[in-house]
Amino acid sequence: MPNLKIQNLFARLSSFIVGMVLMNHAIAAEEDCTNLYEHSQYSGQVFSLCEADAGLQEFYGNQHFADDSITSIQLAPDQALEACDEPDGNGVCRTYYSSAANIGEELDDSFSYARLIPFNYHDFYMAFMSDPQYPWSCKTSKENCDDRDKAWQENINHIQSLNALMSNLGKEQFAGVVINGDLTAFGHDWQFNAYYELYHKKLKMNVYPGLGNHDISNNVNDCFVNNCASRMMLYLKDHVQTLNVRSFDYHSTGTYYEFPSLKKKYSKSFAYSWDIGDIHFVQLNNYPTYTAQWDGWNFGKARRDYFTIQSAREWLTKDLEQASKEGKHIILNYHISGFTDGIKDILRRYKVSAIFAGHLHSYVGQVNFHTLWNFYGPGKHLPVFLGGAAVFQKYMLVRFKEDHFDVSIVKSDQGASYELIDKGTYPLY
Repeated sequence: MPNLKIQNLFARLSSFIVGMVLMNHAIAAEEDCTNLYEHSQYSGQVFSLCEADAGLQEFYGNQHFADDSITSIQLAPDQALEACDEPDGNGVCRTYYSSAANIGEELDDSFSYARLIPFNYHDFYMAFMSDPQYPWSCKTSKENCDDRDKAWQENINHIQSLNALMSNLGKEQFAGVVINGDLTAFGHDWQFNAYYELYHKKLKMNVYPGLGNHDISNNVNDCFVNNCASRMMLYLKDHVQTLNVRSFDYHSTGTYYEFPSLKKKYSKSFAYSWDIGDIHFVQLNNYPTYTAQWDGWNFGKARRDYFTIQSAREWLTKDLEQASKEGKHIILNYHISGFTDGIKDILRRYKVSAIFAGHLHSYVGQVNFHTLWNFYGPGKHLPVFLGGAAVFQKYMLVRFKEDHFDVSIVKSDQGASYELIDKGTYPLY
């Protein structure tokens, strides 16, 4: 009889210990673990990567999910996740700084590897550049503007310096690069293919692109069946959907038949926003109030595509209102810097900390003639920075801290042996 009591006591004690272990594991999973899901909207089979468990900080798709089927990612607080389509952590990669209910059709079921990154959300870097504009290669009107070898080398220098910055600063602090417009000189397929090879295959970081006048407005009704402008808009749409953006001002219909062909319609501004910690970034493409309409034949889909690009003003107001309520510091990006009174009202209402733009190739860093001086009161300016161009071999590296940001100019003409020039410190409003 005593033996039976002891056995019961041990059984209860064992159940209690198992229960405590399971409860602690559940608490750890809830607090310390990032979850990778088989399906969108955080559903289906799940695999957890846990900061507290050194053995559960990496994911190998062929060991855990059939067909590497990651479709959504639920990040734990203060964690970041790098996911790549090759099992050794190479190939196409994305780093996620917030949860993604759907990683996008382009990358769905493609990630073979993932790992947690101890990212420093209170002290991190972002590069800002503009106008890679392949194969644009002249600095003055007297030079040849279509020297493909020269333009390729200049862009390779940019790529090598960016990859070296990533290596030197580490993925714990370097969050990627914003490219503020004119990705190509004209949007032709061979130009786009070169841009993609450079800035998506050779560059090993997140790329947040915007489109400029050379990508879209210059090409409307000035390229065979509008393929140049359409190509760049569809690239932007597909790429943005693979970034864990907060908001994307985009709408499309399904494909439908209307005599004499299949059709599909795209609308809104194609602007988007994303958060990294307390910094709220917005990409507005050509400029905030840009509008255009065109249509063209989509040979690959055997249909006619229609584009109605609308002003981002209404979307921007709602986006910044929500970010302001959450206490975010706001950074705007677009290609052609300039302000209408309506845009100035939005900037003042939500106290934007800085604007990064491009278009004027020879300017890099803060530009006095675009900066809004004393915009928020005496001594409280809204600085405007331009991102240079590949042909001038310069762009910016910005370090974001809790209440300010530091700006440096990167000289990329020596590739990986880049040079940094400190240009000053600015407040985050």
